[in-house]
Amino acid sequence: MSGQPLPAAGFPRSKTSVPPVRKFSRLVPRTRSKDFYWEICIFLVEGVLFRVPKHQFTKNSETFRTMFTLPQTATDTVEGDTDDKPILLQGVSKVDFERLLKFMFPRNELSPSEPLSPEEWLSILKLSTMWEMTEIRNTAISHIMERPLEIDATERISLGTKYDVSTLVTSGIVSPVNQQEGVSEKQTEVLGYEMALRIQSIRVKLLEKLRSFTVFPDIQVRITARDVFHGEWPFLEPVEEVPMIALGRLEPSDRRRAPRKPGLPWASLGLPGRS
Repeated sequence: MSGQPLPAAGFPRSKTSVPPVRKFSRLVPRTRSKDFYWEICIFLVEGVLFRVPKHQFTKNSETFRTMFTLPQTATDTVEGDTDDKPILLQGVSKVDFERLLKFMFPRNELSPSEPLSPEEWLSILKLSTMWEMTEIRNTAISHIMERPLEIDATERISLGTKYDVSTLVTSGIVSPVNQQEGVSEKQTEVLGYEMALRIQSIRVKLLEKLRSFTVFPDIQVRITARDVFHGEWPFLEPVEEVPMIALGRLEPSDRRRAPRKPGLPWASLGLPGRS
């Protein structure tokens, strides 16, 4: 026993305790996981570099899927592989991009449903529309429409028109249509003269059809909006006519007309004046 090293306490020496090293391991065929071998891509947005997995962009965006499949020469450094040659995203704000990444790559993978603010969802809607991220866009619209009143009515019309979101447009129109004074000058500046004209036209038609109402039902606003726009906005969703009795329409003897305050001049809009 002399001269023989003693095994460490609690760890008896065993010929099988340590697996042998396979010197030929390099010769064993290797394949990359189809789902969990991710490439990294580097983006440059407003002077800031972002290094993120590429797979979420190719998976969710037709735009990026097409871009990443474009052929590159063997001698060139692939764009997006290094900090020196990132993919430059022009016309995109750093804040909007960070909000999209916050949704695509949640920090807590075990709880991905981190609550986002309406402003964050609007950023996600903007970029997902731009880059054809259909599923992400639909998710953003669903969350925005859960709390639409947190967004100003005028902004809802503007955003809905810009990004072709019919529910935003129709929910936004309801408010100015029900304004006794009509579309304000400030709203006209934001929406444009033509949109203000259309909204006033919707109000005129509703006043003719629903004289007993001081507040017009949402469904009737949507139906009338489709008539006024004559299919110019194909993204306005189809709606069904609702019987007037279901809306609680009053009999002629019980009608009450609320006085209308001065607002956007009817004559300047090319609409008939009303007494």
